[in-house]
Amino acid sequence: MMNKQKPETKSLAIITVLLALATNISAGIKIEKNVSYGPHSRNVMDVYWDTDYKNAPIVFTIHGGGFKNGDKSYCNGDMRKLYMAKGCIVVSPNYRLVKAGTTTTKDDCALDTAMAVAYIQANARKYGGNPAKIVATGASAGGYISAQIAYKKKWKWPTGAKHKPEKLNIVGWFGNSPFLPPALIRQVTAGDPPGFVMYGGKREHPATPAKQGHDIQAALKKNKAWSKMVYIDFMGHVPAKRILFSPKTRDKQTHEAFNQFLDMVCHGKGNPKSGDVIKVENKKG
Repeated sequence: MMNKQKPETKSLAIITVLLALATNISAGIKIEKNVSYGPHSRNVMDVYWDTDYKNAPIVFTIHGGGFKNGDKSYCNGDMRKLYMAKGCIVVSPNYRLVKAGTTTTKDDCALDTAMAVAYIQANARKYGGNPAKIVATGASAGGYISAQIAYKKKWKWPTGAKHKPEKLNIVGWFGNSPFLPPALIRQVTAGDPPGFVMYGGKREHPATPAKQGHDIQAALKKNKAWSKMVYIDFMGHVPAKRILFSPKTRDKQTHEAFNQFLDMVCHGKGNPKSGDVIKVENKKG
C-alpha cells in the first residue's frame, strides 16, 4: 500500500523542483548588450558567454562596411555557435564610422576597437575569460581593424580610454577579405600571432585582392609565424559566412582547418600544417 504524501511535504517538493528549474534557466548562455568601453555613443559592444566558462579564450568579431557602415549585429548565430562550441567568449564591438562632417578616420576605427579589446582585457574575469588569450577576427574593414589589433605594436591611447595597456594580448588573427596596406604587412615581426586569412577570387573587391593574403602569408612565413590562407576563386568579397560559418554551405576542409587553428591558438592543442593555401572548389561546376 502506497503512503500518501502530506500536503506540506508535497508543496515543499514542488518548490524544490521549481527552484532547481529556475537555477538551470539562469545558468548557461549569457548576453550583455551595449557594454560601454569609451566616450563615444558608438563605443559599445555585445558580450556572449557561458556561465560555466572558467579562464575561457575571447574572440572579437569586428564588422566591416567600408569604415562607413555596419554594426555589431554582424556577429550572427552561426558565428557565435562556432566560437562558443570551442569554449570561447564572443565579443562584437561597434566603433566610430567615417562619415561626412566628422574628422573620424579608418585609424580611429581601429583605435576604438583597440580600446574595446583593452577594456575586455581588464574585465575578462567578469565573464569567466582569460585576459591573456584574445583572438582578433573581422571581415573587410573589420579585417583591416582586426589585423591592426593583432600586429600593430604601439597604441597612442586617448584621454578617454578607460584602460591603457602596453600590449594587447592577441594570440591569433582571422581576416576575411581584409584590407591590408603594405605598411601594416611590414609591421609583422617574429613572435607575432598566427594568421588565418580568407579571400574570394575574380569577384573579390578591388581594394581587397587575394594578393594581400599571399603578401601577409609571406611576411608571417619570413618571421616563422604560423599561417593559413583560404582562396575561393568562384566567390567574391567576404566569403566566410558561406564557406566557413554557415552549416548549410560551409566547405568541409576549410571548416576543419579553422577548427584546428582555434584549437591551437585558444587551447594550445595540435600542430596543424602551416604556410599552405586551401583552394576551395566550386562543387556546382
